Amino acid sequence: MDQFILEWIADYCTGRINAEEAGKLREWIDKASENRELFEQYLKTVKINRMVEGADWLDEERAWQELAGKIRRGRIKSFYRRLSLGAAVVIIFIGLGMAFWQRNKLTEQEVQLIQILPGSTKATLILANGSQIDLTRGDLKEVITTEALIENDSLLGLQYNHIKLRDEQPVFHTVKVPVAGEYHFTLSDGTKVWMNSDSELRFPVNFTSNRREIFIKGEAYFEVEPDRERPFIVHANQVSIQVLGTKFNVSAYGESQQVLTTLVQGGVNVKYAGLQTELQPGFQAVTDIKAGTMDRREVEVGMYTSWTKGIFEYENMPLSDIAVQLSRWYDVRIIFAAPEFANRRFTGVVRKYDVLNDVLSIIEQTTDVCFIVNGKEIVVKATGLD
Repeated sequence: MDQFILEWIADYCTGRINAEEAGKLREWIDKASENRELFEQYLKTVKINRMVEGADWLDEERAWQELAGKIRRGRIKSFYRRLSLGAAVVIIFIGLGMAFWQRNKLTEQEVQLIQILPGSTKATLILANGSQIDLTRGDLKEVITTEALIENDSLLGLQYNHIKLRDEQPVFHTVKVPVAGEYHFTLSDGTKVWMNSDSELRFPVNFTSNRREIFIKGEAYFEVEPDRERPFIVHANQVSIQVLGTKFNVSAYGESQQVLTTLVQGGVNVKYAGLQTELQPGFQAVTDIKAGTMDRREVEVGMYTSWTKGIFEYENMPLSDIAVQLSRWYDVRIIFAAPEFANRRFTGVVRKYDVLNDVLSIIEQTTDVCFIVNGKEIVVKATGLD
């Protein structure tokens, strides 16, 4: 595994890493804060390496062996205690950076682009007393509260078991997913929830009343556990979506002033300010909070739910909408050099866990735009313009 990690880092920094390797590298980075610090310090060094390309006193082989040893022994902390951070960077990271620059001669733009990894599983649980728990800690297997025993599975996410509350006053928990994050978990009634980047879900630990009500900001996909006696109600901004048992997606990001409710299976009833519409599978309710309107339209469901399946599916979608989605997932800022570029449209499928340069390359192939990368800022321009 030690050699694999080194190879993944090398492939990542030369732009040759594939989706599977990127996923494994991301898992290694997320496994421990020391791993992330090691990786990020190396990336910083790669960017300034041209300044020290002439430093032939650095022993490249020694640098490789030093890094391999730290990964193999898992003694990053003791390593930093023996050496100052500056010395560690000089011995390990500059040597590695020089080796990569001399072998591959990447441009600054390419280095910045390949640093943009996709998002990953990350979320915070906020308990009723306000305390916060990082749900992506590798050693966190369960959360014991006064309300319930909550299991935390690396694949299945939170699962609420052994509920201790039986009164009519609900106790709420909140799951928050940051930009460049996602999270999947199960509510106490068995309803499965997939949360997208920059989203927040507030829900009762136990559904004690004759209605199951939750509150969403951002985007989430639901597979609701059927219960004819207790309808499931999602509150999104000023919109309420009521179901008995179904699969649907809700997108309610505050800045858009729109709530999109897309039905995959079953039936839902969408209400807003005296307006109401019922949806059948394949239809979407578009509620415009600012205009005070609600429209019903037939859509390609995959465009609005594909994010839960590891891909982004687009059909004649404006680049402005694509930019919003990619900005949240990769934690970047996308700027259009001219308004008309935002109206360009793209049809295709990209893999959600690919590094960003692969995604942008696919879009470039079928449009007349190019993407100019400067760190975390990406400018969309016409092809051929400097």
